[in-house]
Amino acid sequence: MVLMDSSQSGQPDAAPLDPLPLLAALPDAWWPLLWPAHPEDLDELIREEAGAPAERCLALAIGLWLAGEPERGDDLLIERDELQPELALVPDPWGLWPGQSPATPECLGLRQLLQGYLHLRHGGTCTAPGLWRERLQQALDADPATAWRRLLEPTGLGLLALALAPADAPEQLRAELEPPLVQTIGEAVVASDPEQALLFWSGIVRRCPSWNYARLKTADLSLQSGAHRRAEAVLATATEAQRANPWLHDIQARLALAQGRASLARDSWDRAISAAAGDPDLVELLRQRRRDAEWHLELAEEPASPATSHDADLERFSERLDQVARRCGIDLSPAQPQAQAASDPLAFASFLDRASGRLALAG
Repeated sequence: MVLMDSSQSGQPDAAPLDPLPLLAALPDAWWPLLWPAHPEDLDELIREEAGAPAERCLALAIGLWLAGEPERGDDLLIERDELQPELALVPDPWGLWPGQSPATPECLGLRQLLQGYLHLRHGGTCTAPGLWRERLQQALDADPATAWRRLLEPTGLGLLALALAPADAPEQLRAELEPPLVQTIGEAVVASDPEQALLFWSGIVRRCPSWNYARLKTADLSLQSGAHRRAEAVLATATEAQRANPWLHDIQARLALAQGRASLARDSWDRAISAAAGDPDLVELLRQRRRDAEWHLELAEEPASPATSHDADLERFSERLDQVARRCGIDLSPAQPQAQAASDPLAFASFLDRASGRLALAG
């Protein structure tokens, strides 16, 4: 559900939005969760902030917008509006809730924060494009020894999130940002602070899934840090074009090797070598990696004990089934059960109220 702003509700246009005060409303401690925006981390943050004051609820809604989850921000405001209808957090463009009262002086700070959220929700950052881009460029143009630290500070991540916001980030802008970002968060940063480098590239691939370098770097750093499940998720969501890259299959092979999946490791290196057919030097490097891993692959294929062989067979079959399904574009995730129709009139009325709220927020 998406909130409507003043321009959509027939009210006079608000002054141009300066997004930087909105960033200042977000606690620094949220950014390690908001920037990479892993769903489980966002779930935890929302649970932790349940029952927080309305201003903090609005700040979290802004943070969720920056994390690429605007609908979840809307849901937060709907739930708070149900608990505190006197705050009128959900716009009423159709006059369905005549009991809403205008803002009082003590609520002006809350109203300004809400108006800022509505600006972001509907206009992206177009109300002040030069400001945040100038600040971001300042961070990228700083001394190379310190630029990456400035970029990874909360304000830097916030400006970058604004730059890459889904409603305000054409492919041309993303293409313009790629070279300076690769230069700023380069191999020297990866070597000196791999944890921060992983945090950075995880957020980039979340917002720019078509950027091949960001996906490879995120998967490789996740593998190196031992976060095998996240590395697997990054590889599994690669596009068909990205799957033509031999380095993606090389990372898949090394991940399979770390997990003791010898057959998948061999298959992945074979695909990597095939994809690199036009580059003899790369083909030789990949073959050497496969040869170097042979001893580990042989260990992984030692006969399993009778007590575990059946489970191993099932795991290999499951892996093979997943590979075929991914190649065919079939989603094997369990289907969500259909919600049962509400027979309780009160429950149905509550459903209609929430549905109308979502429409109001969605504009």
